[in-house]
Amino acid sequence: MTVQGEDMKIKIVRWLSVILVTMTLLTALIYEMTVWGPRRINVEIVTLIDSSIPLSFEGVKVVFFSDAHYNKYMNRDRFLNVVTRINQLDPDIVIFGGDLFDHPSVEYPTTDIQDELTGLLSMIQAPLGKYAVFGNHDLESPRTIQMISNIFQASGFELLVNQNVPIYNKSESFIRLVGLDSQLLGNPDINSAYAGIIDGEFVITVSHTPDIIDELPALTSWVLAGHSHGGQIRLPIFNELYTVPYARNYVSGEHIVNGIRLYISNGIGTTRWDIRLMADPQIHSYTLSSGR
Repeated sequence: MTVQGEDMKIKIVRWLSVILVTMTLLTALIYEMTVWGPRRINVEIVTLIDSSIPLSFEGVKVVFFSDAHYNKYMNRDRFLNVVTRINQLDPDIVIFGGDLFDHPSVEYPTTDIQDELTGLLSMIQAPLGKYAVFGNHDLESPRTIQMISNIFQASGFELLVNQNVPIYNKSESFIRLVGLDSQLLGNPDINSAYAGIIDGEFVITVSHTPDIIDELPALTSWVLAGHSHGGQIRLPIFNELYTVPYARNYVSGEHIVNGIRLYISNGIGTTRWDIRLMADPQIHSYTLSSGR
């Protein structure tokens, strides 16, 4: 073989190697986005220290999850995995942050699907209570509002709409849980939600939409939100490809806003496309501590 022929052979091998590596990386990326990413649940473990937490709540676990978007891409097997992971955390309190179904006014869930999801939610165990707020998908029509309210009630979740409840744990001391209506399609009423709360109480606020934190009073200690899916698709440097209304100021992670701590969940489901990249599904587990 001539030197020229040998050089050509080397070039061909190099180009084939580049093509092979590129195709392998592209295949791995597609698999990550469509298979691993949407199904790989990250459990975030956080110890929340606040001097206003009563001693009777020392070590109490609060588990938060959001944005199930059931009946589109989220099915029984995927949701059962979520339920199993939640119960393995041995929570005392469980909170759901809204968007139970994906556009239920467009594809209204059958009775069988409603019963299926009710059964799955009923499997979640939390001795100090299970609570939920509405998301914008839940509020798409009066029919969806009633259907989702019925599912929460039947599965043991207390729905909070612009109201607060005290939660007790074997003593007269309590913490407060505030549930706000969604900014998108809902009507959050902050005055009603915080009625009766006094300074010095430990207050957890749950809102489907995170941007409402800019409007909240200093009475709240801690805000849990979802809605954004963490961007669902994020790229290095560019971050999230798109944002949604009322989750544009705060998209993911932890923030301190006017002295209030905000945690945003990526949610557990997907919408539009069953794709996630660098925004894995999340379940948050918070252990309360007074720091004393």
